[in-house]
Amino acid sequence: MIEISGASAHKFISHYHAPDCILASTAVEIEATMSHEVAQILLLRIIASQGEFIFDHDVNIELNPVRKLLLDYFGGVSNFHEMTVGVMKVLAASEKNISEGEVYVTAFDQIIYNQKPCQAVGIFKIDGKQSFIESSLMDDQLTMTLNKGIGIKDLNKGALIILDSDPNDMILKVFQNHSNIKYWCHEFLMIRPLKNEFYQTKNTMNLCKDFALKGLHEMAKVDQVDLLNKTLDYFSEKQSFDQSEFEEKVLASTEIKAAFNSYKDSFEGKHQIEAMSEQFEISKPAFKAAKKYIKSVIKLDRNFHVYVHGQRQEIERGYDEVRGKNYYKLYFDQES
Repeated sequence: MIEISGASAHKFISHYHAPDCILASTAVEIEATMSHEVAQILLLRIIASQGEFIFDHDVNIELNPVRKLLLDYFGGVSNFHEMTVGVMKVLAASEKNISEGEVYVTAFDQIIYNQKPCQAVGIFKIDGKQSFIESSLMDDQLTMTLNKGIGIKDLNKGALIILDSDPNDMILKVFQNHSNIKYWCHEFLMIRPLKNEFYQTKNTMNLCKDFALKGLHEMAKVDQVDLLNKTLDYFSEKQSFDQSEFEEKVLASTEIKAAFNSYKDSFEGKHQIEAMSEQFEISKPAFKAAKKYIKSVIKLDRNFHVYVHGQRQEIERGYDEVRGKNYYKLYFDQES
């Protein structure tokens, strides 16, 4: 859990990424009167992003260049400006076609992670600034100027690197405007998801959704929706996931349990996920995020949508030989 309500920004620098990068010569010490507000502007969007990450490398974690720069800075080997210049060099080398724009690097204090105050560094890419009108009234005289600046929505990409108690265990929160842009996470930061309860809940719910919709081709649509509803009920009601219990309460039949475990193996391989845990604490934020993409609806031609939120026994499916069409029969007490 990350909390930023008391966070402050105390160092700030802005470099400009272009074919010929423009590097600022010094950083700014942020005044105490504005340090909290600057932190909120820069951090609100990144804290709202899903999941947490850690540094990675295909060969050896010690070869991750951004991680090395942050370790040297947090450890006092290099100063803030030296670290930011190194970050710009890594960014420039990670992708040839990165759009021009400013790169803000900011040092933060009082980021609360797992109930402990931590230091952190934020890296933010800004592709363009917005125009705004600034006015002031003094002695009945109004002045107006047109300036350019950034707000929360103008941060196109960001990474917050949090120093936990062990310098080798840095935690990252990351966001970017377009998920199909690969260089920010893969070539520049070189990160992978932290395998915590959020990660486990998200992957397991995605597995259950995929299995319900694709794992049993002979299963009727109404039964697929019923399986999705039972899955949602389980994750909503339980504090922890236990696969054996899930199979008994949700999957029920021996055939469906066997199919689920077989599908799980192929799902892990397809999505390059290491063996998923069979027991973990359920992350309610991950559940809420995944729930948005699970639709308990049966679409019939172009005319009808049947939304099913339970009570599978009150729905019958059949075929009318006279009309030559399928039908659903719904039993209910009231309509509104």
